[in-house]
Amino acid sequence: MNLVGKIFTVLILIMSVFFGAITVAVYATHKNWRDVVMNDGTTPGKELGLKKQLEQKENRNQELRDQKAKLEGDLTAERKNAEQARSKLETELAVLKANHADLVAQQDALVKSERDAVAGMKTAHDTLAVLRSEVDRLRTDITQAQGQRDSSFKEVVRLTEENHAALAEVERLKERNVTVSADLAQALTVLRYHKLSKDTPITDTPPEVEGLVLAVPQQDLIEISIGSDDGLRAGHKLQVVRMQGGASTYVGRVEVVRTEPDKSVCKVDPNYRQSNVQRGDRVFSNIK
Repeated sequence: MNLVGKIFTVLILIMSVFFGAITVAVYATHKNWRDVVMNDGTTPGKELGLKKQLEQKENRNQELRDQKAKLEGDLTAERKNAEQARSKLETELAVLKANHADLVAQQDALVKSERDAVAGMKTAHDTLAVLRSEVDRLRTDITQAQGQRDSSFKEVVRLTEENHAALAEVERLKERNVTVSADLAQALTVLRYHKLSKDTPITDTPPEVEGLVLAVPQQDLIEISIGSDDGLRAGHKLQVVRMQGGASTYVGRVEVVRTEPDKSVCKVDPNYRQSNVQRGDRVFSNIK
């Protein structure tokens, strides 16, 4: 190898180290958006996923709709009862007024009869006392009826206020529904960005990741530069490719057996082995 070849070899080595450091820095700042969307709350220290939050909000929205329907039904029944009570009181009041008019007419007749017949004064006086007692009773009944009418009116006012409060709650729920719909649209956008959908299985399918082989401690075990922070877990299967001279060569498939936040240990699948895995080989969830 002449001097120029040695210089190019050193330059290639320096650029490989430089781009490797950039790759490690990029993946160290990678945020697992899949966990942000799909986390079901079982992972300690992580916020509940957007999908779970959306389900909770939809359930709460349905509960509020049911409450609204119940309140509207109760309000309709109360209005109907109030109208019936008011009609009944008005009817009773009309009857009482008619009776009162009759009693007044009878009292006038008794007074005239008293003037015409002094002899019947005592009888007229007794009859007048009875009629006065009846009038007092009727007045008491009228007062009670008026009190019941006032109570019914107050109840109608209270129900009207509750109806206004329910309408305000409906408006608030409509605004909340708009917010939840916007959140859902944003969540779907994130899913599409990561090539996921609401029907994407999450059991054995690894996320879209890319890493490097850090070490090969044994022939069938390797250590890679991506881990649980990138969405990997035990059982995920990854593909190993070797980049040489601008071309890629398929090396084989590995299965994740243990994960840490920033790295994982994988087992080489002998059925897919094309050559021995080496340090610096690239690891992909899917070969594009």
